[in-house]
Amino acid sequence: MKELEREALLADREAVRTILAEIPESDPLGRLSFQSRLSAIESRLDELSRTLVTRGSVALMFGGLPVLGSRSVDAAFASAAVEHFQELVQKRVAAEELGPLGSRGPVPLRTQANLAITDMVRGSVGFVLEESTPNEDIADTVVKNAIDDIARVVVSTGAESEEEFERAVESLDQRLLVALRKFFKTLDDTQATVRIVENERDAQLDSNAIRRGRLRVDATDIRDEESEQVVGELLGILPASKRFEMRLVGTGETIHGPVAATIAPTYLHSIELPGQTPVVGRVWRAKMKIRVITERNKPPRSLYTLLGLIEPVEPRHLK
Repeated sequence: MKELEREALLADREAVRTILAEIPESDPLGRLSFQSRLSAIESRLDELSRTLVTRGSVALMFGGLPVLGSRSVDAAFASAAVEHFQELVQKRVAAEELGPLGSRGPVPLRTQANLAITDMVRGSVGFVLEESTPNEDIADTVVKNAIDDIARVVVSTGAESEEEFERAVESLDQRLLVALRKFFKTLDDTQATVRIVENERDAQLDSNAIRRGRLRVDATDIRDEESEQVVGELLGILPASKRFEMRLVGTGETIHGPVAATIAPTYLHSIELPGQTPVVGRVWRAKMKIRVITERNKPPRSLYTLLGLIEPVEPRHLK
């Protein structure tokens, strides 16, 4: 894994520099040997800095009671923790590729999102998990993006900042929330800690962060529903970010959120064509997915995804 290799090379570089500083000028062969080693390390670091990584990988390094020194880890714990992390990635991939998952049933695209254990982490107890697809891509794969999303959500769930968790939970559905509960429960029940290294992220969740994360996800509920009775003035659709903004009729509340991937091209194409009846600036009856997030001792929050514009509503038809 790129980040772990870079970390090891930096440590090696410092060690070689220290040794070089202690070798006297009277030992030219010794100096030449370590200078050659230093040159090789610098060359590899430069190569890594120019390497484009498009496939997903993550390192999970564990500590706490399930870990004995830096040599072994309880097999049942390690198996469960890795399984739950992979489940999170699989569900994220399925949701991104196929849309919201059903409340139950098998997860689609499981095999495409499988991760393989490709290495044991040196100097601690953990595993490097990598995307198992053999294809080389010039752009980030959906699995790489899913791993990045899940790593961000896990770290934010255990973060001290409540706002950071609230932002992270907005990207979850109920099935992802259940998988996240399993992951934190496994860590908390065994009094384990975890360090996550992925892409540019290197984060440590200690026992306090693990317990905080578990309490948060246990106290959170997510419910998705659809409505075809949302009426409001469409204020804008942003092509670059594929997001919408609408002012609701009656309450005057302004809502915003993503445009569903399945219908985004239709609207984005229509607003670019000359001579088209404008979509923006009109009052519409819209189909929305409404995600209601409930956290203990807090009022519910509603998040909106535009699924379709059903029909324009003339002012005289408004009550």
